[in-house]
Formats: sequence, structure tokens, C-alpha cells
Amino acid sequence: MCVNIANVLHENGYDVVVCATRTGGPLEKHLNRGIEYYILDKKGSINIVAFRKLMKIIRANGIDVIHSHSSSLFWAVAAKFFISDLKIIWHDHLGLKVNERETKSLYRLFSGQIDAIIAVNSDLAEWSVKNMKVLPDRVFTLNNFPFLEERPGNKNPDYFTIVCLANIRPQKDHATLIKAIGTLAGRELPKKLRVILAGSYTEDEYFNGLRSLVDNLGLGEIIEFRGSVEDTASLLASADCGVLSSVSEGLPVSLLEYGMAGLPVVVTDVGQCPEIVGFGKYGKLITPANSDELADALYDLLIDIDNAKEKARCLKENIKISYSENRFLREYSVIMNILFQNKQII
Repeated sequence: MCVNIANVLHENGYDVVVCATRTGGPLEKHLNRGIEYYILDKKGSINIVAFRKLMKIIRANGIDVIHSHSSSLFWAVAAKFFISDLKIIWHDHLGLKVNERETKSLYRLFSGQIDAIIAVNSDLAEWSVKNMKVLPDRVFTLNNFPFLEERPGNKNPDYFTIVCLANIRPQKDHATLIKAIGTLAGRELPKKLRVILAGSYTEDEYFNGLRSLVDNLGLGEIIEFRGSVEDTASLLASADCGVLSSVSEGLPVSLLEYGMAGLPVVVTDVGQCPEIVGFGKYGKLITPANSDELADALYDLLIDIDNAKEKARCLKENIKISYSENRFLREYSVIMNILFQNKQII
């Protein structure tokens, strides 16, 4: 989402600098030319060398606003202690359940230095109003938006290909999806199944547990761990369905990308997902952590593909209207004008 925001702001007259706190990533190559890009190589929560580098970047580029994502808020606030006229926007799109944030007191402690909060759904906005020392009229709900280039379909007609575009971490609950595929594979189906789990991962306990589950269910020839994907558009053009089995979400860009790719979707009833799929009108909406319900939803898509395609068409139209970059830009401009005393800065 950081790349999408940086590009659309740059294209519309803002001077933009992108700074990654720890390492770069495969999406950095999608930043527009003209956007300065830095990597701090931050090691741990406290790193004097990396923080000095951040301060040098801020001063050298004449930064007025730090648009911080997730826990980068804390370093943004630290920078403000040295440059008092910095404006800080905290963009809250964490998928963590709002009532389970272990750092709630720390966020509140730092929140007095925040000038505005952008939340990607109403639950997160309400959490900020309740827990953060920011005026309610400085807490804004702005939708994420997708950027996906059109690709011609390259589906394999012998397979029903399911894509789950989500980093391999517990909140995404891949285990429920794997169990659902195990159930689905035991039914009589008109096509072979193929499942691509696309997202970054580390060889940790969660990932190894998923690997073991795939092996125990005998799904090694069906389920593929693809890892990070640079060309999302081509991946989705090869798919028949997009799935998110998350137990918590903010506003998943992957769901927006499914919709823009014209895919039928199955998603859990968490975060902003219900609103995006029209509470079930534009896609299958299921209970989190329910593998049987997920298996049934996928089976329905398989056997009634015409209905699934019609819902996908409606989903794409909804995303174009409600989750567009132009809408984000208009609402972001309002925030900028408020922060800078209603002066036009574009």
C-alpha cells in the first residue's frame, strides 16, 4: 500500500520520499521515477546509526509530513522531538484485532504527537478515537486502493486454480484454507484442484506447521507455497478464484486486486471484507476459522461458475467506484489542507 500511495501522490504534485526502516523488498521496483528511496537498515527497536540516517534524510529533503505505517510511528514521533514542526500521519491498516494490541498503551503514550490518523475501516477508526489522544475530527477513514495492470487470462482449462495472496503469518489462517482444500479434494469435482499460497514467509513454527499439515493431508501435489510475487497481475490472470481465510484484517489490498482481476472471491467476515463484497452480494462471505464452510463455498463456485462470474463483475464495479485512487487522493488532499491550515499545497 505504501508503494501505491507514494506513486499516486507523486503523480499528483506531491514531492514524495519513501523510506524503508529495515530492508527493501520486491515491490520497490514499482516506485515511480522521481521518488527518492532510502533504506535505514534498522537493527532492533533502538538503533542510533539508523535514526541519525533518518534525521539526515528528513533534513536533506525538507520533509514536512511523515506518513508512517504501523510501528514506524514510534520513530516518526522521535524525529518530531528534534524537528518540532513536522506533521505526523499514522496510517493504521494493521490486521491485528483491535482489542488484542499488546502495544496499546505505547501507542497511546506516543499519540499526543500525532497530527492525524488514517484508518482503513470503521473498527480501526473507533479504536483510535477511544484509545488515542488525537481529536476525533483528526481521525479519518480512507479506503485502500489497488493498482493492477490488466493481463490477458492464461488459465489452464483442466484445473480450478485458487490463489491466496497473503503473507504467511498467523492472522491469515492458512491452516483453515488447507483443511478446506483437503475436504474439497475428497469430493467429486469437474476439474483438478490447484492452490497457490502466494506471500512472503520465514522458516518459522507457523510456516513449518502449515508444511506438515499439507503433507499429512496428502496435498503436496495440489498446494504450492509460491513465496513473494512481483507480478501479481500475471498470477491472478492464471487463477479462477481468490481466497482470504484470515481471522483478522484491516482492508486487504489483495481482495481489491482479486476484484480488479475479475476473480470470484471467497473471504472471511473480518475487517473491511464484508463491505467490499457487498455483504455477500459480490462474493462468498464466510465465518472465520470454519474449514467446512470454506470448502462448501469453494465447491459452489466450482459448480456454478456463471453465477460466480456475475458476482465477480459486480465486485469489480464496486471497487472501481468505492476504492479508487482518485477517491483516495481527494480525501487525502482534505487531510493535507487541514494540517496546513487549509492552504492548497498541491
